[in-house]
Amino acid sequence: MVNREEQAAANFLSGCNCAQAVLMAYADVLGLTQEQAAMVAVGHGGGMGRLRLHCGAFSAAVMLAGAIEGTDGAKKEHRPQTYARVQEIHRRFVERNGTISCAELLGRAGVPEDPTPEERTPEYYAKRPCARVIASACQLIDEMLEENTHA
Repeated sequence: MVNREEQAAANFLSGCNCAQAVLMAYADVLGLTQEQAAMVAVGHGGGMGRLRLHCGAFSAAVMLAGAIEGTDGAKKEHRPQTYARVQEIHRRFVERNGTISCAELLGRAGVPEDPTPEERTPEYYAKRPCARVIASACQLIDEMLEENTHA
């Protein structure tokens, strides 16, 4: 079995943003290639385009909500199940990380930043909680996938 937490960490350390790192680790669950998952998630990095809004790892978990729920999200009657799942993802994520705000997780002002990401250096990685938050999101997603297989 693939260790998705390790895969997401490797994705992040190779230069992916938090949303890409997580979504790419679960691309097969969505029926996507790694490249497609990276394209879908790219705009969610930096708290959505470096606006420092919702954490990218949280955003990826939300993008996976329909797959976790196992319903056809395109059908209106399945949306309440998926929305309930998103609310549960939110509850658990906040319980574990304190917030879904990228700015708060980074200890920064919640204002848009230069759209050009900082250079990825050992110092960059050392000063961020992103690896821990990505691991937390993967654990949450794995738990929900496991719960659905036993439901």
